[in-house]
Amino acid sequence: MSDGSGNARPVALIIEDDQDTVDLLEVVLTQAGFAVLSADNAADGIALAQEHRPVLATIDVTMPGMDGLEATRRIRDFSATYIVIISSRSQETDILAGFDAGADDYVPKPIRPVELRARLAAVARRPAVEGADGAQQQPPAAWAPAAEDTARSEFLRQVAAGAPVTADVADEEDAETGKDGREGMLEVGMRFVGGWVEFRGLRINPARGIVVVDDRLVDLPQDQVDLLEVLMYVGSRTLSARQLALRVRGETEETSTTPHRQDERWIAWLMDGLRAGIKDDGPRPRWFQVLPRDKYRLVQPASDDAPAQDDAGGA
Repeated sequence: MSDGSGNARPVALIIEDDQDTVDLLEVVLTQAGFAVLSADNAADGIALAQEHRPVLATIDVTMPGMDGLEATRRIRDFSATYIVIISSRSQETDILAGFDAGADDYVPKPIRPVELRARLAAVARRPAVEGADGAQQQPPAAWAPAAEDTARSEFLRQVAAGAPVTADVADEEDAETGKDGREGMLEVGMRFVGGWVEFRGLRINPARGIVVVDDRLVDLPQDQVDLLEVLMYVGSRTLSARQLALRVRGETEETSTTPHRQDERWIAWLMDGLRAGIKDDGPRPRWFQVLPRDKYRLVQPASDDAPAQDDAGGA
């Protein structure tokens, strides 16, 4: 489709029966450079997908007649379009059902425009798909997202399913009590939504290196994103700087050649930058606590109303 200046724009398709949601999605997608089509039922949406071969399709789960999951399955039979499920249902079973139907991502209602753009950023890294005229369509290059890391995406899926997180480091003699992995993450109030981990308004998509704080995209250096990812997987445990450093580098005590003191300084420096970047460096930390003896942990539910222990004798 043309934008009026002779330049072809990639097509986005909205299948949604709520007009307010359609209006919001049209604004977000149009501003991102798409030509937008919409249908208020699944049957018409499938027909538009067959005719226009969109680069992107957003599909509401709950619609009269054929639901969005069935529409997703049918579109996936003939199209490689990037499908985003839009739903007011955000239970893990609902999310997994969306992925099983063939969706690429899952966005819960109410929709937050900034987060939606962050999630749709991966479209720009996908291969071109054919338009209705057989021409190759590319999403807007201006999005310039990070490429998805399939290994990290798969690791998150395993964690969300209950797989343990690297037992090697966790078995050190000075390991603190608590649980990491899925069980520990749920204990502190985390949620798994598609390829995202959400913790009290802090969201990270490890596979794409995207961090969102209260609907605000945060640009962090990769080593800080890596530390943030590790800290999220820590769950309710308290780990030392050394343990965190080994996890960030994917090493064990046997394979590491870095001195303990050097790791302590490195993690302290990374943590200072990370907390400043996400604005968690005040006297009452919202997400991360720095404890004595160079140890770190997520803010625990029971300590939400307790005096902050931030930097008390720590790094």
